Amino acid sequence: MEQGLIMLANKKSLLALSIASVLTLSGCFSDDDNNVVVEPPTKTEPEVEIVAPEVDTEQPSKVFSVNVIDITNDEVRGNVLEGATVSFLVNGEPATTLTNVNEEDLASVTVDDSGSFTFLTKAGASGEVTALVTQDGYVSKSFLVDLDAVPEGDAKDIPLTFGLVSLTETQGVVAKTTPATVASSTTEVISAGATEGSAGADLSVPVGTSLQDADGNVIEGEVAISVLAADSTNTNTGLIIPEGLNSADSDTVADVQGVTSITMTAGDTKVKQFTTPIDVSIALPADSGLNAGETLNVSSYNEDTGVWSSESQPATVVMNDDGSHKATFKTDHLTFFTVSKSADKCTDGIAVSINSGTVPAGGLSITLSSADGSAGSYIRGGQTSKTVIPASVTSRYGISEDATANVRLFDRSGRDWFTATDVPICGTIPVTLGSPVTLIEKTLVLDGTCAQKQDVSVDLSGSIVTYAKEGKAASIAQALGESKFRLDGLEDGASYRIRTTIRGAKTAQGGQSSAFNTTVTNDDADITQPVSLTCREVPVTGTD
Repeated sequence: MEQGLIMLANKKSLLALSIASVLTLSGCFSDDDNNVVVEPPTKTEPEVEIVAPEVDTEQPSKVFSVNVIDITNDEVRGNVLEGATVSFLVNGEPATTLTNVNEEDLASVTVDDSGSFTFLTKAGASGEVTALVTQDGYVSKSFLVDLDAVPEGDAKDIPLTFGLVSLTETQGVVAKTTPATVASSTTEVISAGATEGSAGADLSVPVGTSLQDADGNVIEGEVAISVLAADSTNTNTGLIIPEGLNSADSDTVADVQGVTSITMTAGDTKVKQFTTPIDVSIALPADSGLNAGETLNVSSYNEDTGVWSSESQPATVVMNDDGSHKATFKTDHLTFFTVSKSADKCTDGIAVSINSGTVPAGGLSITLSSADGSAGSYIRGGQTSKTVIPASVTSRYGISEDATANVRLFDRSGRDWFTATDVPICGTIPVTLGSPVTLIEKTLVLDGTCAQKQDVSVDLSGSIVTYAKEGKAASIAQALGESKFRLDGLEDGASYRIRTTIRGAKTAQGGQSSAFNTTVTNDDADITQPVSLTCREVPVTGTD
């Protein structure tokens, strides 16, 4: 009986637990909601507005426009040199006063397929910088850039032409590379040279000499000795002499009688110095009037820093067995050398005066070249005269009072409008212009829009626009406002590449520039260039 009561109690407990469970479950999952499923709220993306980027709509007050070209080869004269490297230096150190057109620091440029580039100066920048220009197959050269130059008239640009001379295609210039093997010190005399016609130079390294790099480390093994020589009677010689040889405050200038450039390399390492002085000789012009035993000044140019120095030891004029002359000197390093005598500087400056003909609207480049130096400038359309070198800086450019030179005025396509040979240049040079081609002008309209929304327009009036025939030097277009630009000096029927560099924004392709090719025709139609930009996406906010 007692066992039965226990079982009954257990059954009542299980029954109570079951009833409680049912009541609990039915309380949580009742059917009061009619089986309606409640979905989570949907996240909505905020509405955005496409807004034009904050581009510069005003032109810079001054922009330097540079072309790097082949200056001498008749077949491709005026062609741009893609891949050339331009390094800007001040006292041998990278310049810190220059920027690109978007005001980003600029100390060096590798020239693209346009052969041209532009740059600005920082606020307060003044004086000059040295532009060291190098290109495979060409003679490296430095150019002086006056940062205080002022644009003329209503123009904003300062045109610059950096012209290089081909190592293999230039009359009067010869280069030769000779291999040699060296130990820790030379066990026999090492000689090398280059000679062609009246151009000649050679060197001789004596026995017991160690070759060293810039840090004084001894170089052993295979070396390549490269010698460049130039005919001192040929005006091409002046085109290879780096600018800056002469001082700005001197009453005399270097009347260069001969030049050579000598380098030694072991792989990528340059031989920069020797433990024993080596002998160098340079051929002199037959009509120099120099006599055996006379001495000449020796100057050396550091191709890494762009700085000229005077050597402590002069060169001595020596008579060769065939009656020709050469200048010999000793040096403990390798570089570009000149041997020269002193001459009184030109005190009148140099100018050109257009006596006949008209400078085309696109302007003309001016080049003066002689056996002992070169200088360049630019004359704009409509001008009747141009000061190429002011009297105050003739000594800086090595212009003597008796200087003569070849004078050339040419357009961006390399066509000559005036040439003269061996004319006096101290003073005013009379010029009669020819007209090798009829040139036209066009208006370019930039149609700037947002890539995300084509009906949002962008004012591109502050952009920098350049244009050039294929492979030729570029010109910078003159801004007219309202995203319009004037292209001068165009050849009817020719194809041009037009490049627009946006200041303050990037194109939809991600770059800073947009370019296209077009064939120009002599009609009234404008040229339109669509420019698609990456615009800002700004969230739209509102109030309830």
